[in-house]
Amino acid sequence: MKKNFFMIALMLVFSSNFYLKAQESKNASSLVKEKATKMPYSNMALTARFIGPATTDANWYNWCVSPIQGKDGKIHIFGSRWPAKEGMNGWMGQNAEIAHFVSDKPEGPFTYVSTVLKTSDFPHPDKMWAPHNPRIEYVDGKYILLYIFQTQQGKAVMHTGMMIADHINGPWRFAGKQDGLMVENSKDPKHWTYGGVIGTDNPAFMKIGSKYYIYFKSGMPTQRTAKYGYAVADNLEGPYTLSNHPITDNIDYIEDAMAFKTDKKYYLLTTDNYGTNTGGFGNIILWQSKTGLNFKLADAKIGMRTVLDYWGTAEDHKNLFQKPKHFEYSKSGKLERPAVLVLNGKPAYFYASAGLNINGGENAETYVFKIDWGKGN
Repeated sequence: MKKNFFMIALMLVFSSNFYLKAQESKNASSLVKEKATKMPYSNMALTARFIGPATTDANWYNWCVSPIQGKDGKIHIFGSRWPAKEGMNGWMGQNAEIAHFVSDKPEGPFTYVSTVLKTSDFPHPDKMWAPHNPRIEYVDGKYILLYIFQTQQGKAVMHTGMMIADHINGPWRFAGKQDGLMVENSKDPKHWTYGGVIGTDNPAFMKIGSKYYIYFKSGMPTQRTAKYGYAVADNLEGPYTLSNHPITDNIDYIEDAMAFKTDKKYYLLTTDNYGTNTGGFGNIILWQSKTGLNFKLADAKIGMRTVLDYWGTAEDHKNLFQKPKHFEYSKSGKLERPAVLVLNGKPAYFYASAGLNINGGENAETYVFKIDWGKGN
């Protein structure tokens, strides 16, 4: 009897310690499996471990985040930001900018280096303003920086541009022959992007074979019907030709694509803003394709859950929501502007902005997670 009691007590202690350790590490494998979804979880979703803030500043909203390892071995982030006093809608304003941050390691801390692009830098600031949504890539021995900019006062109608540099620290110049403009809606009334309600935005980039692809989001007649397509060129700086049809079959709104190749497959990361594609509000979708030219929901997996699935306990969450003035764009904690840092050919870290400041701050900050790509997702 005493022996049985000792074994039961030992099992209880072990179970308790295991539970506490799981809550502490929050790699989410047990959490996310409990949630019913329309598609399976990827290995990165099940193994992701929250590390902490990547870019954060009490005086600025930090939102978009795009990481890359430079030739110097350091980790560089190009992110969008705007003055905190302007609130969340400041991303569309004249003071929004794209900034460069650097760290000796992927986990951070990241330090501000310089502002790469602001409204006053545009050749035509009356027609181009509020640079946002940067994507940094290294191709053909050059660094390219994709971004979006506003084109109509009072409306979120955007085009996609590109800057280019020989070195990660610049100097940067506008690419192509149209002051950096790479992608805009078609002027053909029969084309699927014609009159796009949100323009052509949320870009990603990939070189496939000898051709260059800029992935972008567009569509009519409403934002929620938008899908991804691509613009293709024979030369890095264009001109780029729009695809004749969308290349994603999402049934509801997605955005924020990042493109990468590993394991001889092409991948897109996008948000699932309303959860109708994946079955969970605010999930990140990991699309995969053998060609990079079409992506199907049938082949997709859940790339990540929300920040609350990886950070804190239920008590931590309760305490956060009780803090006055904490930043809360989405109480779900959904992640946006997803990006992976590829090291040695494999995704190793995940970065994103979040609808919550988990530290209780009054503005947005971005976060970094360690992920295990494993043998593929």
